[in-house]
Amino acid sequence: MKNPKFKIQNLLNAAWLIIILSLPVSSCGYKIIGSEFLTFKSVTIKPVQNKTYEPGLEERMHNALSNEFIKQGIEVKAANGDVELQAVITTFALGAVGAVNETIKEQEVIMYVDIKVTDNGNITEFRSMRSPIKITFQSTGTVSESVAHKEKATDKACREIAREMVSRIIIKYAE
Repeated sequence: MKNPKFKIQNLLNAAWLIIILSLPVSSCGYKIIGSEFLTFKSVTIKPVQNKTYEPGLEERMHNALSNEFIKQGIEVKAANGDVELQAVITTFALGAVGAVNETIKEQEVIMYVDIKVTDNGNITEFRSMRSPIKITFQSTGTVSESVAHKEKATDKACREIAREMVSRIIIKYAE
C-alpha cells in the first residue's frame, strides 16, 4: 500500500506547477515599463518659460527635468533629440498650512507647469502638472532661515513635478 503522505505531496507539487505555469497566461495586464520600451532614446528640453514672478524657477525646473530623464536612461541633448519638450511654469504661490496666533508657521509650495511634447510633428500636452505630494516648509525662525526652507521646498517641488511629468511621458510612449 502506498504512503498517503507521498500521494498528497505529489498532488501539491502538481497543483503548484499548474499555478506557476498558468500565471503568464492569466496575467492581470500589469507590465513593467522602462526607457528600454520607448520609441525614443533622447530628448531636447527647450528653455523653460517662467510666467510667474518667482525668480529662478526656469533653471530649477530645467535641471530637475534633465536629471529625471537621465535617471530614466534617456539622453538629454541640447538640440536634435528624438523628442522635444517645452515646459511653461504657469503658477507659483505659497499657501498657509499652519498658523499660531495669526503667525504663519508652515507654508505650502503651490506650483503648476504645462508641458508640450513634440515627436515627429505629433504634439502631446499635459496641462497644469503639479506635485503628487504636498510640499511644505517651516516658516519660523529668522527671515534667512525661512527663505532657505522655501528654496529647499521649491527645489523639491520641481523634482516631484519633473518625476511626475517624465513618468507620464514614459507611460504615454510605452503604450
